Amino acid sequence: MTKPSRPTQPRRWSSLAFGAGVTLAAMPALADLHRAPPVTLASPDARPWLAQAQGGEGGEAGVTASAPPIAAYLATLSIVEGHMLAARDLYVLGHPDLAVELSGHPQSEGTLDALRKDIATRKLPDPAADITSFIATLKAGAAPAEVDAALAAVSQVLNADAASETSQTRARFDGVVLLLKAAANEYSAALNDGTVADPMGWHEALSFVALARLRLTDLAAVPLSAKAAPKALAALTEADAAFGDPKAATLLAGDPQILLGVAARAELIASSVR
Repeated sequence: MTKPSRPTQPRRWSSLAFGAGVTLAAMPALADLHRAPPVTLASPDARPWLAQAQGGEGGEAGVTASAPPIAAYLATLSIVEGHMLAARDLYVLGHPDLAVELSGHPQSEGTLDALRKDIATRKLPDPAADITSFIATLKAGAAPAEVDAALAAVSQVLNADAASETSQTRARFDGVVLLLKAAANEYSAALNDGTVADPMGWHEALSFVALARLRLTDLAAVPLSAKAAPKALAALTEADAAFGDPKAATLLAGDPQILLGVAARAELIASSVR
């Protein structure tokens, strides 16, 4: 989705103190996972909503618009959480104004309102109060520990909302694919003329990938996805090349095709989950 308030001219953004303990630094180590072999399907898995999402113009909303309801619901929960994770990182990196702006995107773009209606229909906990409290800590210039505590509360309620679909293994996997496609969209839109013009979109993409790792790690413990999830996790290591070292002095403007390729590979792997 187009976000007019984001910078439109190329700027080079420095990474001063990447938010260790919240995003990639907290993700499971994958160095011991070997690259998964190419996936060959006996017949194509007809899921046009995934193919249409790739490279779409609608950002996160475009990714989930035509997806099956459960997969879209789970992906949206992760997308909202990803915004908060990215906002926290920007805050720690010394960009509090961008952090506040980014944390408000789910509300301003209508994503949060739509999600809350879905949550209310399911009679599950409403995350609005916790998200408001998290944003308040950013606006108040709170200490990182206080921001982290508020973020943990947001993650807890969103994870509780996702737990209602724990038995829907394929939908959970498809939700991860949608999340990776959203990451690819945001990453591509964040680049301009070989530089990172939009650090908000760059950090969104990074957080979406980090959350995808967590979701796949959970799926690896589920019998129906125990073989597929490790393959997708191994494929996901390729995404690291798009971001480089998040602690580097300048954010890496990599090849957007890397994340598109990772999402496509995850989609193929997902087709083996029934």
